[in-house]
Amino acid sequence: MSRLFIYDTSNFIDFPIGGQLTSIGNFLRFICEEHPERTEDIMLVGVTLCQGEIGKIKKINLYGKQISFLPVTTAEKDLGNTASSLRLKYVKGLLKCRKLLKITKRDCNYVHSPEAYGIVKLFCPVAQCVIFSHGSYFNMERGFRFFQKNLLVKKGFVLYLKWVLRSANLILLLDKDSLRDYKPYNSNLVQVGNSIICPELPEGRHILAEGRVREILFVGRLSKDKRVEPIIRAVEDMGKAGCRDEGSGKAGSRSEADGENPGLLESGIRLTIVGDGEEYRSLIPYASECIRFVGAVPPNEVKEYMQNSDILVMNSAFEGIPMTILEAISYGLPVVSTNVGGIGEVLHFGQDSEETDGTAEDIQAAIRRIENHYDVYSRNAYENSKAYDYRILNRKVYDLLCGYWRG
Repeated sequence: MSRLFIYDTSNFIDFPIGGQLTSIGNFLRFICEEHPERTEDIMLVGVTLCQGEIGKIKKINLYGKQISFLPVTTAEKDLGNTASSLRLKYVKGLLKCRKLLKITKRDCNYVHSPEAYGIVKLFCPVAQCVIFSHGSYFNMERGFRFFQKNLLVKKGFVLYLKWVLRSANLILLLDKDSLRDYKPYNSNLVQVGNSIICPELPEGRHILAEGRVREILFVGRLSKDKRVEPIIRAVEDMGKAGCRDEGSGKAGSRSEADGENPGLLESGIRLTIVGDGEEYRSLIPYASECIRFVGAVPPNEVKEYMQNSDILVMNSAFEGIPMTILEAISYGLPVVSTNVGGIGEVLHFGQDSEETDGTAEDIQAAIRRIENHYDVYSRNAYENSKAYDYRILNRKVYDLLCGYWRG
C-alpha cells in the first residue's frame, strides 16, 4: 500500500493562520468526505507548539476522521518575535525523525514546504515527490528574515530551489506567472489554483449597512511585502475627511477637555488588521479606535471578520493567488488589490474589485468607486467565488496525486 506523506511547516489545524494552511485543510477535508478509506494511509509531517510532542506520532481529528501526525520541531507562536528560522529547524527535525518516517519508493511525498524536498530525497533518492507551489519560488528569498545579509545562503537557496523544480515528479501551482517561470525547469506542470468553502448567502451579496462602506479589512502576514502602512494611511485620511464633512468643519469636534481625538470612528470608517508578523512592532503605533489590530486568529474567526466587513484591501508587492481574496469574495466582499502574481487571474477589476497602484491615494479612490456601485460589485464577487469550490478543485488535485499515490 502506498502512503501519502504531506509536509508543511504547520500543525495542520490552526497554526500558522494563512492561505497555505487553509488550502491544505481544504484538500484534507475533500479526502475525508469523498475518500475516507484513504485517510488511514496519510501521514502529516509538520510542527507543534508543544515541546513534548516532538518526534511522537499521534492522531489528530480532522473533519471527522483520525489522521496520523508527526511533529518534527516546535514553532514559536508569536510570529512577530521569532528568534530562529523555522525552515532550518524543520529540516533538522526531519533529519532526526528519519526512522519514524521510513519512506519507500512506493510512497508519495506531497511537499508544501520546499525545504522538506531535499531531506525526502536524502532518505529515499527514488521517492515519488509532488510539489505544491503556493507562490513563485523565485520570490522566496525576498521573504528571508534571518539570512538577508548572507549572500552565500541566499544564492545557495536559489540554486537548491531550481534543483527541486528540475527533479520533482509533478508540480502543482497557482498562477500563470509561476507556470511561465517554472517551464525551463520542468515540463510536468499543472495549474490547479486555490480552493475555498463557499458559504450560502441568501441574497447572493453582502448587505451594505446604510449604503456606506464602514468596515475595511486586511488579512495576512504583517511583512514588508504586504505593504500594510499605505492601507492604514488611506483609511486615516478618509476618516479625517469624513469628520470634516460631517462635523464642525474640522477633524476632532469633541471638546479639548475630553483629551481625545474622535478621529476616524466619528466618520464611520474603520480598518481591522487580522494577522501577525515581523512588521507588527512598526505598525502597532498606528493603533487607534478605528485602526484595530487583532493579531492572528483561527480560521472560523477570520470568517466572522469577513462577514462583518464591507471591503477587503490587499496591497502586496508579490503574491500567488491569495486564499484571503478567494474567501473574501465568497462572502460577497469586493476587493481592492494590487495586480500582482495570480490576482488578476481571479479578480475581474471593475466588476468585483478595483485595482490599486499601492499608494494611499489610489486605495482611497478605489474604495470610493466600489462604494458608489456596491451592490453590483458584491453580487459579482459572490458569483465569481463559486468557481473555486473546494470539491471542484481538489477533485482535480486528488486525481493527479493518484498517479503517484497508488492504492
